[in-house]
Amino acid sequence: MRRLVHRTLLIKRPLRLFSAEEQDALVKVLNRVDALGNLWARGFEVYPVDLDSRFVDKFNYFKNELRAQNAKRWLVRIHAIFNVGVRLANERDMGQGVFIDLTMNIVRLRWVIKGRAITISLTESEAKYIRDRLSEGGKPKLARAWVDGENLYIAITFERDVESIQLSDRRLVIDVNSWRNGIVWALVNGKVGSMGRERPNLGCIEMLYKHVTKLGQKYGALKRLGLHKSQYGRRLWREIKATRRRLYAYLKDYAQKLAHKLAQKALKYRAGVIIDDVLEESRRGLMEEGLPNGLAKVYMLYLRRFVKLLTNQLEWYGIPYEFKRLPSTICPVCGNELVQLPNRLMQCPKCGLKANRDEIPIKWALILANL
Repeated sequence: MRRLVHRTLLIKRPLRLFSAEEQDALVKVLNRVDALGNLWARGFEVYPVDLDSRFVDKFNYFKNELRAQNAKRWLVRIHAIFNVGVRLANERDMGQGVFIDLTMNIVRLRWVIKGRAITISLTESEAKYIRDRLSEGGKPKLARAWVDGENLYIAITFERDVESIQLSDRRLVIDVNSWRNGIVWALVNGKVGSMGRERPNLGCIEMLYKHVTKLGQKYGALKRLGLHKSQYGRRLWREIKATRRRLYAYLKDYAQKLAHKLAQKALKYRAGVIIDDVLEESRRGLMEEGLPNGLAKVYMLYLRRFVKLLTNQLEWYGIPYEFKRLPSTICPVCGNELVQLPNRLMQCPKCGLKANRDEIPIKWALILANL
């Protein structure tokens, strides 16, 4: 069965990189379009006489799609919508709202300043992402742009008509745990062919967390004395924010790379994917270990994003997947409740089965596959 699938590249740039004229235009125009888009999505006719008329044309063009997505929401964010063009070699620039020029690795954003385009340089990874999607048969469908705080965002959506691949007799089982215990995967074919655990550098995570905690304690002491606005207090706060950003960026990047790695593994072996993502159980496990609440939250960061990225890429490549509950505390042999021993070892008091807690869901996947 064929269907349309989508992937989106999000480009983020600080407004300070643009000239004063461009900054003023981006804030004024894109915020105005956001406000009109909100009214339009609620059924009002909008006539933005002070804006480029093509914004209204694009709202009307994607009317059914956008209203379907936001039908249950009163306050929606319908950002400025642009058509998209791409130049790989010597293709003509047809004046699209967003024009991707891969010969120069730039993006031209039009309709914001009359008679001229705002030029944005692409990073190497962004240019590679676009080339990869195009080489896979994807085509740019639309782009959205908005200003949020001190940053400009441009989201370019690629569309591909894909048919589900012909699966082999293998299945890729993915058990999503906290980052502390890792993402466990196994390729199964009546038996476990290969198995692995993927997790980020825990030492790096704990080091950054402890550093933020220590700085936070110092900042809190200054705040109680009313000195947090001093030069030292402001420098301390900037360091806290920079360390947090470093921690969040590391986990976000790791989640993205891991989702790509597992999707490629499924594509290589033409394996259907089974995902167990009961994250609340992982959260409870961290709390039972006595970890600080803040560190436990860090170990759960971006796991839902990881699952979303993974399923999005599986759909893009036409790989079927399903979510299944694969118990880790129920014996796969006799169905009895397992007892947890030290080092995440599980034992069945009835049949004597003994295995690592992360291996139990894989055993359940084998049983379910043979039913």
